[in-house]
Formats: sequence, C-alpha cells, structure tokens
Amino acid sequence: MTKTRKSLPFTQRGLGAVLALLSLAVGTSLHAQQSELSPYSRYGFGLIGQLNAPAYAGLGGMETTLLNSYQFQPNNPASATYLSQTTFQASGIGNRMALKQGEASATAAFGSPGPMGIVVKRNGGKNALILNVSPFSNSGYAISRSGNYDGIGLATERYEGQGGLSALNLGWARVFEGTKMVEAGNDSIRIQKNALHLGVQSHYVFGQISRTSTLDIIDPTFLDHRNRFTAQHRSVTANAGIVFDQLLFVQYNDRGDFEKSCSMRFGGVFTPATNLHSSLTSIDETTQTLGGIAVPLDTAFFSERLDFRGRMPQSLSLGSSLHFDRGDGLRFAAGVEYKTARWDEVASSFAPEMQSAGVEWMASESMHIGLQLNLGDAEQRHPTWGKATYRMGINRQLQPYAINGFQVQTQSITGGFTLPLVGSRSLSRLHFGTELGERTTQEGALEESFVRIHFGVSLMPFFKNNWLIPRLYD
Repeated sequence: MTKTRKSLPFTQRGLGAVLALLSLAVGTSLHAQQSELSPYSRYGFGLIGQLNAPAYAGLGGMETTLLNSYQFQPNNPASATYLSQTTFQASGIGNRMALKQGEASATAAFGSPGPMGIVVKRNGGKNALILNVSPFSNSGYAISRSGNYDGIGLATERYEGQGGLSALNLGWARVFEGTKMVEAGNDSIRIQKNALHLGVQSHYVFGQISRTSTLDIIDPTFLDHRNRFTAQHRSVTANAGIVFDQLLFVQYNDRGDFEKSCSMRFGGVFTPATNLHSSLTSIDETTQTLGGIAVPLDTAFFSERLDFRGRMPQSLSLGSSLHFDRGDGLRFAAGVEYKTARWDEVASSFAPEMQSAGVEWMASESMHIGLQLNLGDAEQRHPTWGKATYRMGINRQLQPYAINGFQVQTQSITGGFTLPLVGSRSLSRLHFGTELGERTTQEGALEESFVRIHFGVSLMPFFKNNWLIPRLYD
C-alpha cells in the first residue's frame, strides 16, 4: 500500500539548512545565458544590480560621475551627452564561482550577456537619444543534499531556480555649456568653464523568476513532494540623471598651448517608487519518480494571482569626482559614490511567497570608489597600450535581504582597461573589466568567492561616414 508521509517543512527552510547543501548539484559546468549561480539569489527578485557595462565594472560599478566619451552608463541617462558621437555598445560576462561552508565546497563556471544599447548623437551635438537593455536582477542556483530522516529513511532535497529581471530604457539627454575667456600668452581663448548634463529615460523592468523545491524519498512506498513557484514581474517608471562639471583651473603657456587643468564633477541618479504588477503561481504536489522523471500524482495546494499589485522602491545615487588633465595627454580621475534603495519601505506590498521563513526585506546600500588613468608622453608611449584607458575600483554592497537577521553583503575589487580599435580608423573601442569578490552574510555562513570577466565593444561610425551630418553637396 502506498503511504503519504506527514508534511515536512521543507519548502524554504532558511539559508542555514539549505546551504549545508553543498553536495551542490552546481558542479563545475558551463551554463549558456545563465547570469547567476548563487544560492543567495533564491530570495525576492534575486541578486540586484550585479552586472555593469565593462568600463564601469572596472570602476567598482560607479554610475554617476566617472563618465567617458566612448561608453555610456545604462543606469545614468546623463552619461549619453559625454559621448562624442553615435555609439552602439554590447558586452558579455564570464563568471567563475567557488562556494564553501565548513568542509564542503563546490565550483561553477558560466557565462551571460551584459548590457547593450545604442545612443544616437550628432558629432559635436548637445542632444542624445538613448535605447538600451541591461540586467536588473539575476537568479540561478541548483542545490541538493541527502540525509536520513526519522520514519522515511534516506531522502534527497533539491532546490533549483532560474530567471531574473531586465531593464529596458528609452530616453533623451542634453548638455548645457558655459564658457569664458582665459589668457594664453599674448592672446585669449574661449574655453568651457562648466557644463550641466541632464538625462531622463523610461525604466521598464520585466522578467520571470521560477523556483522549484523537491523532496525525493528513496523508499518507493512513500510519495515524493514538489513545490513550484513562478513569478512574472513588470514595472514602468522613469529615472533621471544629472552631472555638473565645474572647471577649477586651467593653464596655458606663453605660446598659447594647453598645459594642464583640473575640474570637479558632482552627479546623481534618481528613480522614483512605482507600481509593480506580478503574475504569481504556486503549486504543491505529490509526485513519484518513474525512470528518473517526477510524475505528478496529486495537487495539495494551488494558487494563481494574475495581477498582484505591489510597489518598487525609489533609489538614489550620489557621487563626485576630481579630474586632472595635462597637455601631453595624461588624464587622471578619482571618484566616490553612494547608492541606496528603500526596499524596506515597500516590503509590505510584496507577496509573502516571494520570501522564505527567516528572510526579511532591508534597505540596500552600496559604496563605490574608482580611479581612471590615461598615460601621457604621446611620443614615447606604446602605440597601442599607451593609448589605453586604465581603471580600478572597490565596492561594498548590501543586498535587500536579511537572513536570520544578517544582511547579504558583497565586496569586491575591480580593474579594467579600454583599447582603441586603431585599424578601424574610427573611435571604436574594446573594453575589459574584472571583478574579484566575495559574498556572505556572517561568519560561518556560506561564503561565495567569484571572478567575473567583462568584455565588450563600442562601435562608432568611420570618420568619412559620420551619421547625422548634412552633406555639403548634392
């Protein structure tokens, strides 16, 4: 006679139980299009704000003021006006992760696409149109453990999840410039003394996250159990970026040649709170494994809410940076940035099944520090590496999830460089970024160490084919 076991509270037992799991079914393998393989991505919307365009990944994930003329920052629409002309950019990301708790350990390798988009801007123009799509959150894990349970014997628990949210942006940006006259030898030169970069873009967040928990009992006289949860989310808002660039001083020699200058930037990005529309499906069912396939036998619980209403939080980034330029091409910049999102203020609007027992919503915070360098001495430097832009950074991020009272935290050091595509006879460039970091909650919990390689390209028109330039002849 087939017997059903008394219900075990196994759906989401809290991180401590699940992460002893590290007989991880996440063995070393490659998962195409998988953007995350972290047990910490099981909660809520998954890990949020982890992936950046390569140039900004190398700067510790900064988004407010360390901007450049060849790659825009998808989270900051004001960055589009720093581009010199129309630019298309795309990127990919390779990841290697090592997980450890106590004596148990596992590794995983996987790849995923990164941000991509296009900015349409006339060469030397003040306006820019923006279209881009980038990852907003990522969820992916495959965890299992086996053990003996009183009354049922040997059983295996499996926890699997995949998906994530993406952000689609369509926007516009404009720069307003102020000028002044400065002495240069026996002459005067009109220069830019300050600039105000403004940008606004729609911010459409969409995607699906699915989670499955399975209890597989080896004894065939017992039925197995499976819980499946699927959430489709969509939210529309707008975000705005602003950067103010102020020249501190500039110096020219007696012949009127530029010698050096120093400027300061202040910037911010703001996203207001908005409505969240979700389609949620939960199902608990008894199953039996036949030939390695779980066959549903009976449904113990089913819930479907096709238009559950919630709220997405407001977020704010603030930063400043100092920029030094020298006449021989040397450029140096350093910046600091703070970002926060008030997930705790909208937590009550989320469906309870989005979180598990022992997990609560918290305000997310992050600190970023970045450095950027272009080498000087144009006559002596290497024809390729001497024209590169080098960068490094550090960051510390608190995810909006606290597990048993301890918030999920990530910290990493970053680096990267940008190389011009000299043979293209354009301003197109290759970008590389690297992150070395770790993620955990507290001492003794699961520790994740990751190495992330970002690579991308920015394509700009060949100088004889500049777009949006009126022809001088018919």
